[in-house]
Amino acid sequence: MPRLFLVSITALWTTAIVACGGGGSTTPAASASPSAGVHTSPSPTASSSTTTSSSAVYTCPQGAPTSSGTLDCTALPLGDLKTSTSASVGHIYACQTISGQPVVSTAPWIDSSDDDWDALTKISVEGSVSWPGTFSATVSSNGVTRTVTSNGLPISPYATGTFPIQSTDPAYHYDHNPNSIAAQSIAYSFPANPTVATTPTCLGMGRIGVTLTGVSIYNGFDGADYDAVAREIQDPCHGHPDQSSTYHYHGFINACVPDSGSATTNSSLLGYAQDGFGIYGPWYNGKILTTNDLDACHGVTSPVLWNGTLTTIYHYVSTYDFPYTVGCYRGTPV
Repeated sequence: MPRLFLVSITALWTTAIVACGGGGSTTPAASASPSAGVHTSPSPTASSSTTTSSSAVYTCPQGAPTSSGTLDCTALPLGDLKTSTSASVGHIYACQTISGQPVVSTAPWIDSSDDDWDALTKISVEGSVSWPGTFSATVSSNGVTRTVTSNGLPISPYATGTFPIQSTDPAYHYDHNPNSIAAQSIAYSFPANPTVATTPTCLGMGRIGVTLTGVSIYNGFDGADYDAVAREIQDPCHGHPDQSSTYHYHGFINACVPDSGSATTNSSLLGYAQDGFGIYGPWYNGKILTTNDLDACHGVTSPVLWNGTLTTIYHYVSTYDFPYTVGCYRGTPV
């Protein structure tokens, strides 16, 4: 396909996140290359859920204006192996690198020759499962600390696909993902008004933030440092569970997190990174922001609605191109 993509303090972790290289790697189908590791299906979850059928589609605003043209969702650049040992635009500054093969090595939506992928033709996991999700973000009475808690499940009306992926699901041909979804215990605190650190910090494995709908955010890599959004099969919300039963997003988090953003309205807050800075949607001043509009940590300093007030502050941006949410911590991670 043509390359037409143009560019935009104290923590309590009561859940052990078992992730590979920051991603939610799964056991691949026989037709795909082996993954970085073999994962067994977790025990059945005690969390209640409701399942209905739904269509499986991904969303990407084809043709939306960017700072240097229009967004081509059919040729998004692959983020495979774009790791860095320091902060670097378009890369993930990873605390460690992991070798292996992607879950999906060959698929109709991946064009390895042009090093890009088509978000409009990629399939997603079927099903629509509702969960008793919880989320809370409160600021201390002195305005110093923000405390975030969640059970890791999406709040109503947002749902997940059906996991483990069923053998009757077309997605099973590419990704067997045997993992189930279960409630987690997430509770951590960070400054209500974080500040930029002297030097950026690398991203570790597992959770790097949480959305306002209670879902964990992982970085843009799968379990072998390949582009997780392009190569792992996720549900219509771009989410899936890892072997710790943690449901999470790697990118496109505004698909199922309310965003006021449009061609006439700037995007709103979608969640918080682990350093306390906000993650916002991609719309700004009538255009979609892309990686080339942002710094090495995938953020920018500009006016946004923060703590209920329009404030000029550093923040991350959820974009449609790799690394999708956070490239490194610009503040001090908890």
